[in-house]
Amino acid sequence: MSQSDSERDEIFDSEDEDIDPNEMHVGTQLSVAVAQMYTARDLHIMIHEGLIDLTPPYQRDVVWTESKQIKLLDSIFRNFYVPPIVMVIVSEDGHKVMRCVDGKQRLTSIQKFMDGQLPYKDPITNKAFYFSIPKNAKTARSRVPDKLRQEFCEKQITVVEYENLTPAMERDIFQRVQLGMPLTAAEKLQAVSSVWATWISGLDLRYMSCENGITDLIDVDIKRGRNFQSLAHLVYCCYGIPQQLTPSPVKLEKFLTQSEEPTEMFSAAITKVVNELMGIASDKKRNKAFKEIKPRVAPIEFVFIGVTLYVMMEHSTSKERAEELYNMRTYIRKKYQDVRARSDIIRHLWLFIADIARKYRTGIQFEKASTTSARGRKKRTRVDEDSDEDMDTGRGSKSRRGRR
Repeated sequence: MSQSDSERDEIFDSEDEDIDPNEMHVGTQLSVAVAQMYTARDLHIMIHEGLIDLTPPYQRDVVWTESKQIKLLDSIFRNFYVPPIVMVIVSEDGHKVMRCVDGKQRLTSIQKFMDGQLPYKDPITNKAFYFSIPKNAKTARSRVPDKLRQEFCEKQITVVEYENLTPAMERDIFQRVQLGMPLTAAEKLQAVSSVWATWISGLDLRYMSCENGITDLIDVDIKRGRNFQSLAHLVYCCYGIPQQLTPSPVKLEKFLTQSEEPTEMFSAAITKVVNELMGIASDKKRNKAFKEIKPRVAPIEFVFIGVTLYVMMEHSTSKERAEELYNMRTYIRKKYQDVRARSDIIRHLWLFIADIARKYRTGIQFEKASTTSARGRKKRTRVDEDSDEDMDTGRGSKSRRGRR
C-alpha cells in the first residue's frame, strides 16, 4: 500500500545527505512493544467499558463466520495456540484506551460468547452450550457448567501493546499483521493513512455508518469497507469534474494519497451532497428512487447518485434532484440488467450526467471520453472488471476549480 511523501517521511525519517550507500539502514523504529497477559474476563469487561476500541477507522468489519468464531472458542477451551492481540495505547478525553490493530475477530468472538450471543459446540455431541442465557430467549438453551464458565473466564490471552505511535505507524502495523482472511480492495483503501482518507472516514461515520444514517435509509452494501470505498469513489468522481473519470481501487489509492488537500469549498459541496441524499432518502414524498426501484442500490449507482446531486445542487430544487435520481436509476437499469462498475456502464452513467448538466444549465462542459478500438475497449473493460471486483458486488478546468 503506497503512502504519501509526508507519511513516508514520518515512518522513514532520514535526510538524504546523511545516507551512506555502503551502510545498512532500517529507518525509524517503532517503540518496543510490550507483551501483557489478560484474562478473557478482563478483556470482556474492558470492551464493554470502552477501554478497548474495536472500531478504529481503518479496521475491518466482523468477517469471521460463526463456525470460525466457534473454532476459536474451542481453541481457547482446549489450550491451543491463539495468536496475540495487537493493541496501540492512546489517550482519548484524558483516558487510556487500547485501540485494536489486530485481533478484532478474536475479541469479538470472545465478547459474543460471554454475552450469550454465540454458543460453544461440544466436539463430541455437537450440542450447543451458551455462556449466559437471556431471560427473553425464544428457545430452550443449555448453559455452560459453572466450572467451565469459570475456567473460560480465567483463560489467558496475550496482548502486545504499543505506545507513542503516529497514525501512519498505526495503520502500517494494521496492514502488516493481517493474518486471517485477506483484506479486500475496499478494506485496503480504508487503511490508507492520509488527509483525504481521514476526511472521508469522518463522512462515513457521520452520514453512512451512523444510526439512522444513509445505509439505514437505502439498501446498499456496506460490508468489508465498501461504505468507505463507495464514498471515496463518489468524492473522486466529483473532484475530477469536468473529466469523466472511471473509478477503481488503484486510482483511488493514488487519489487518496495525493499531497493536495480538499479545499473548504469542495468539502462543503460534498457535505451538501450527503445531507441532500439523507434528506431525499428519508422523505416519503421524494424517495421513489429507492422505494419504487426494488433492486439494491449497486455501488456504482451510489457513486453516480452522489455525482448527480453534486452537479445539480446549485441549479435545481430538491424535488427536481429527487426526480433525477429516479430517472438515473431507471435509465441505467433499463440498459443493463446487472449494474456493475464496468467501463461501458460507467460511460452511460456519465452520458446521463452530461445531459443533466445541460438540462439544468450548470455551465459544466464535460470533457469527451477518449475513444478506443473495439479490441482496446474489450481489453480495458476486462481490466476494469478485475480491478473493481469489490465495487461490483451489489448482489482541471476553471469550472472544476470553482466548485472545489
